[in-house]
Amino acid sequence: GSRQGNFLCLLTSSGPASMAGDPEKDALRQDWLTKFQKAAQADSWGQVVEAQEDYQRLAAEIAAKQSVPFIASRDKDMMQRLCLCLSARIQGLNTLNETITPMEMKALEPVFKALFTGEDLGAFPIEAHKFQSAQLVKPSLGGEIMCEGEEHSEWQQHQAVLKSVVGTVVSLRIEKIGLKDAQEYIDPFITVLVVDPRTNLLDTHDTPSARGRGGTTHVLFNHQVYLNISLEDMQREQAALFFEFKHYKPKKKKISTRAWAFMELTELKRDEEMVLEIYHKPTDLRKKNIKLHSEKPLYLHLYASFVHS
Repeated sequence: GSRQGNFLCLLTSSGPASMAGDPEKDALRQDWLTKFQKAAQADSWGQVVEAQEDYQRLAAEIAAKQSVPFIASRDKDMMQRLCLCLSARIQGLNTLNETITPMEMKALEPVFKALFTGEDLGAFPIEAHKFQSAQLVKPSLGGEIMCEGEEHSEWQQHQAVLKSVVGTVVSLRIEKIGLKDAQEYIDPFITVLVVDPRTNLLDTHDTPSARGRGGTTHVLFNHQVYLNISLEDMQREQAALFFEFKHYKPKKKKISTRAWAFMELTELKRDEEMVLEIYHKPTDLRKKNIKLHSEKPLYLHLYASFVHS
């Protein structure tokens, strides 16, 4: 087609391909495993208060890492389930109505050991119906429950989408966009659109204003967007994803679209950096009128994570 090289797949050195033996992740796994073993031990000895506190602290720490960009989708999936199991067990200890037993908690040990290793454990050791409706422990960093700030709002959005979307939840981390006049835009942001072939809008999100500039040619966002439509529904609808770069024009007192990009679902790759060509306005949802915005090698950079609800 006319979109030669629209989609370049770059696996950067910091990407999940090089995750094996990542010292930071190894340390995290070891830390969580040790804390889990201590909590499960207290639980099996009937030390209810210690078990509750230890499970609570661990679940909050795991939740705080849920939106870290360089954790692969399958690990985020596991972390979500581990948080739910810990939360369900805490509630069981609280109400004496246990859906998960101390013995079953012990069965989670291999899951902690396999985190970030790429090892496939097959079936999850605890049946989903025992933990799916648990009230999740909120994320915390260093024991401080995060009620404000971006990590918390990202976590809340993620949980809301996991509740409302059936199937695979897609989150897109909008990293940055390359524009030769990147410095000149006022309050730039990106609108993400999910559109079917008849140009019906299936979902839309605006990022907050850009966080800053990367050199002279990049506008930095580093923002996570959770789509309110599952991957499976997008596939059924044959949807495509569009990204509009917008900014404020003080003279005209209005927000204006400067450039746009799009991708087909076949180009949506999880846990890899995706790099899209940028086209000149106006946005054409029919994908017919495509004109490169710049001759320079400047692109829109994003990552996708998939987590199953």
